[in-house]
Amino acid sequence: MALLGKIRNNMWLVVILLALALAGFIFMDMTSAKSGGGFGSQTTLGEVKGEEIDFIEFQRAEEALYSGSGEVYGRRESLWNYFVEKAIVDDITSSNGIAVGADELNELEFGNNLSPIMQSYFRNPQTGQVDRNQLNEVKTAIENGTVTNPEFANRFNELRKQVIKTQKQTKLSNLVAKAIYTPTWYAETMDKLNNETAEFDYVSIPFDSIADSSIKLTDEDFAAYIKEHESRFTNKEEVRNLDYLTFDVRASKQDSAAIAQRLTNMVEAFKNAENDSLYAATKKGFMMNTYAKMSDLTGPLKEEVGQIGVGEVYGPYIDNGIYTLAKLVSKKIEADSAKASHILRTVENGDPIQLAAAQKYIDSLKKEIQSKKISFADAATANSQDPGSAAKGGELGTFAPGMMVPQFNNAVFGGKEGELYTVTTQFGVHLIFVEKLIYKTNEMKYQFAYVGEPIIPSDSTINSIEDKVFASLDATKTIDDMKKLVNDNTQMEFAGGLKINDYTFGNLAASEVTRDMVKWAFDEDTEVGQVSPHLYTINDPNFYVPSKYIIIGLASIDKPGIASVSSVKAQITDEVMKKKKAEYIKSQISGTDLNAIASKYGVEVEHANNVTFGSAMLTQGQEHMFVAKILQLAWCFCWSGRRPVWCLCS
Repeated sequence: MALLGKIRNNMWLVVILLALALAGFIFMDMTSAKSGGGFGSQTTLGEVKGEEIDFIEFQRAEEALYSGSGEVYGRRESLWNYFVEKAIVDDITSSNGIAVGADELNELEFGNNLSPIMQSYFRNPQTGQVDRNQLNEVKTAIENGTVTNPEFANRFNELRKQVIKTQKQTKLSNLVAKAIYTPTWYAETMDKLNNETAEFDYVSIPFDSIADSSIKLTDEDFAAYIKEHESRFTNKEEVRNLDYLTFDVRASKQDSAAIAQRLTNMVEAFKNAENDSLYAATKKGFMMNTYAKMSDLTGPLKEEVGQIGVGEVYGPYIDNGIYTLAKLVSKKIEADSAKASHILRTVENGDPIQLAAAQKYIDSLKKEIQSKKISFADAATANSQDPGSAAKGGELGTFAPGMMVPQFNNAVFGGKEGELYTVTTQFGVHLIFVEKLIYKTNEMKYQFAYVGEPIIPSDSTINSIEDKVFASLDATKTIDDMKKLVNDNTQMEFAGGLKINDYTFGNLAASEVTRDMVKWAFDEDTEVGQVSPHLYTINDPNFYVPSKYIIIGLASIDKPGIASVSSVKAQITDEVMKKKKAEYIKSQISGTDLNAIASKYGVEVEHANNVTFGSAMLTQGQEHMFVAKILQLAWCFCWSGRRPVWCLCS
């Protein structure tokens, strides 16, 4: 058990090992599913219309498009769906003579009619517009054969495949759309439905007017509901159903007290620190780059900020599961927004030679502007390397605190109107002209430095909980044994309808661990009623400590066909409850007096006018089926809609 502490103390090494292990896991998970034959067959993920989807190609596309970012199983599922779609589109379009020519592709990639794929990939997040400069640089490099970055080359090739697939799909959709016509009978029917109006009084009875406890649900109710929605609950493949127990790993009172004491011991040193930013950083904290309004502060600090003097430390207090110390570094009445312009000389990757040249260039421009030899706007137009603002004389418009990078933000909101300021950011060297500081609220704003420690279980607490759960697992061989572990703190949960390629279930986030659980459920040696011999650990994604231990058992197996009640019961309980409540409410309503019905359920009679099938908006939302019923009938009736039970007279 002491090994856990050593691992957490060497987390950098664990991260590397996990990355290597995950890479191996991914490969084995994709290629080892009951396949025989040579190496070639083992790298085939699947087959669509006779076209094999190869693992190597899949992995290359994943690396190029995602570069390791995003949730691994979610991105892989998305990419798999893309490969399947592409195979289908390629098959259909090739047989129909649909293709994308070289000139057309060039227009989609670099022309005035950019593909949505290119627009998304090359959009500047700050301006929201396509970065034409970057796109033109890519085009030039491709045309001149000067692309030297293999990662970028792979990524662009994958983008090109998506552009071609999307364009083919668009052409195919247009072809199908042009081939479809609207029959006269359908047009006349829809015209009638969308133009025939109804005026009626109605009562909307909410489902929560009936307590859940007053409705008894039986397996027969669930079975009937499944039968009514057979197409929705028909499994095309075998599914497996799990029972599982979750044991939460939480900090003990002793853990919490020890963390609070460690923070308390820092108060004086934090208060006396001359460099607040440095002190906070050495304690894994941080200092705010901007000033915050009282309403933007969190936790108890929001209520106490008015009583804290500059230089004082507040805390420790609990904010979002973290014991925190907050030192008030400064406070001032800051402008609510500002209007400014700038001239940028770019510096690539912090290159010191470029940086020195940029600073010299900006200093020279600053002197020219201050001596009135040139206006700021003219200097910006002629010299700024920010194409978005240069064309407007360097104008950036009006912006609020925090919208610009910290150095830029502090120069503007810490400066004076009409003054020039030089700052260096990750983009390069800026010459800033503060045109106007706009004060609307004159509200005091605060700058804090923070030090905190999350309230997480100690090694001894983790080891103690793990030992107890392991002991329980050792004595648990069947699901009947699992049921004996249920108590006030640990409830049996159910995950139904799991497919062989699923990677998450219940409230558990997708991870290698949840994927392992599903793989165990589908292992050919796993039997119904059996409990997995493995203790599954779910780690806190932020603090790399166990947050849950899980014991699982295989509850049942559903062969292809209509789903069993047990496999979908948790999923449809709310729907079946509403159906039963609707039946009960309708059984309790007699007569046609809407006022009496409304009074019985504590609601009001409402009136609807000029309601059509096409615009079936009532109190609770769109109710097309309900309105369709109205347009056919002219007496009082009750109807169970998507949300409440409706009663009306037309």
